[in-house]
Amino acid sequence: MFKKIFDEKHRIVAMPGDKDSGKTNNIVRAIIEYRKDRKDVPIYAFGLPVEVMKFLTKFNVTEISSLKQMIKKRDCFLIIDEFQKLRLNDRRNKEQLDEFIDLIYHRNVYVLLSSPNIREFNTVIGGKIERWLLKTISIDACINGSQLKEKVDEYKGKYKFLGIIEVPKNEILVMNDDEELIIKCNYVREADTKKTNKDLF
Repeated sequence: MFKKIFDEKHRIVAMPGDKDSGKTNNIVRAIIEYRKDRKDVPIYAFGLPVEVMKFLTKFNVTEISSLKQMIKKRDCFLIIDEFQKLRLNDRRNKEQLDEFIDLIYHRNVYVLLSSPNIREFNTVIGGKIERWLLKTISIDACINGSQLKEKVDEYKGKYKFLGIIEVPKNEILVMNDDEELIIKCNYVREADTKKTNKDLF
C-alpha cells in the first residue's frame, strides 16, 4: 500500500477525513502490509491514540513526541496524526515548516499527515502537500482558496454527492492525475479505538 501512496514525486501526502471515517484504521493497515515485506525500514509516528501505538509496537513503529526527535533520522517513514498539534500550518511557523520540508528531502523521509479537522488543511500546509488521500469529507468544511478545496472541486467521480465526498471506511480515494485510484484497506480490529465505547442510549 505504501507504494501506491508514495513514490519519488510524492513524499508528502495528506489524508483529510471527518471523524470516524476510518483514517487511523487505514493507516494501521498500510503499516501492517508494508511490514510483511520490509521489516528493516524505520517507521515513526506522532499523535496516534495510545491503544493504537501499543498495537503498532509489534510492527516496530516508534512513537515520537516532537519534530526535534526527527533531526537525525533518515531513510524512514513518518506518520503524523492530528498534525495541527505541531503547528506546521501556522504562518508564524513558516521557518519551522521550511526546515521540516528540507529534512524530508535531504534525509530521504516520506511523510503522511492526517487530521479530522478539515479546516486545518489551509494554504500554508496545502502548498507543501504533493498528493491527497481522501476519506469522507464535507465540501463546506474545506477552506475556500485552499489546495484541498481545489482538489475536491475538481473531483467528479462516483464518491461525490450533494456537498460531500463519501468514501467507504475500508477505502482510500487517491487524488491521482492519471486515473481514479482506490486503495482497499481491510479492517484492523486492534486499531479500532471506538469498538469499546458504551452505548449511552
